[in-house]
Amino acid sequence: MYLASSTSALDNFIQMLVVFVMFVVVVALCYFTTHFIANYQKHTMSNKNFEIIDSMRIGNNKFLAVVKVGRDSYYCIAMGKDEITLLGKIDRDDLILQEDMESKDSLGNRFDTYLQNFIANKKSKGKS
Repeated sequence: MYLASSTSALDNFIQMLVVFVMFVVVVALCYFTTHFIANYQKHTMSNKNFEIIDSMRIGNNKFLAVVKVGRDSYYCIAMGKDEITLLGKIDRDDLILQEDMESKDSLGNRFDTYLQNFIANKKSKGKS
């Protein structure tokens, strides 16, 4: 005996549309929840007295970092899986900071220099 219920194409379409709308709502909730949590953590983690200037991975779960503490105190620290070790204090004059690099030598100036050297080398090889 055949016990299947007959459904129309319209019922199938409406059911598929409802499932799709529910899927979109769930994805939107995930998106906005993620952004809310990210903004919340950004505001709670922001601190005016500490700033990581630079960091470098030196192994599995091991990093070196230059940390700015206060206005002009810089420290080099080693961070491992379960420990943080102070390596020493660094003078600001010994650091190459990002703002110093941008003001002294922008990417455009370096590219122009490389391009001029390349053209000069091509011309000198062409004359030989």
